[in-house]
Amino acid sequence: MKAQLTIAVKVTREKFTMEDFIDSDDIFALVKEGCFYMDAEGAQSIIQKNEGALFRKNVLYHRRVITPVTMYLFRYKSEDHVFGTDHVIFQDHARLATTFAMLECLDTEMLENEFEYRSHLFDDLALQHAMENRSMQRIDPPIEDAIGKIRHSLHNGVDLARIGEESGLSYVQFLRRFKGFTGMTPSDYIIALRLQKAKTLIADTDLRIKEIAAVCGFENEYYFSNFFKQHTALSPSAFRQASRS
Repeated sequence: MKAQLTIAVKVTREKFTMEDFIDSDDIFALVKEGCFYMDAEGAQSIIQKNEGALFRKNVLYHRRVITPVTMYLFRYKSEDHVFGTDHVIFQDHARLATTFAMLECLDTEMLENEFEYRSHLFDDLALQHAMENRSMQRIDPPIEDAIGKIRHSLHNGVDLARIGEESGLSYVQFLRRFKGFTGMTPSDYIIALRLQKAKTLIADTDLRIKEIAAVCGFENEYYFSNFFKQHTALSPSAFRQASRS
């Protein structure tokens, strides 16, 4: 699920300049306000607020604005299928709202590593989609058991080597089957869980950052703050302020 982001920009459209559209790169459009119609090879969708549209490279799309739309466009290159469908639906709108808040901060702040931060946010969107849309019909008891152990030990530090050994699989098999089941590596899965938990606690509680760091499995506030800023582009205190503004 590795993608190389090349452009990340916020746009507002009352009408698309080119309603028939094709591009040589994949483009993901995340809608903040408004909605638009999209037709790809006969598959028709209406992309609304808190939803996304994937414009796959070398595929002809017809699109039309229904109500004035504000969206973030992410152009990227990837050998993997970052999003498995043209119409991308997110279930956790609270988490999505924090992503929008951080993007808005990047629109107004002059930061030296702004593009790197936008890349982290794009990766987080891809992880959120992968977590929410993995097939619940598949059954893989060793991996499901491993996921339970990861969630249970998140606050104490996760020993992946031990969990992999207890699965009864070789570590290579464990890594391959874990990614096949969840859509991400065990390390990426742990990062996503910690970020999701941290964002919720920062935005929705008055716990001190030191306390949140401990709950999320970090040795101290310093390491937690560095981790959080690396993956969200904001310090925990700035994220709290943005989420409540």
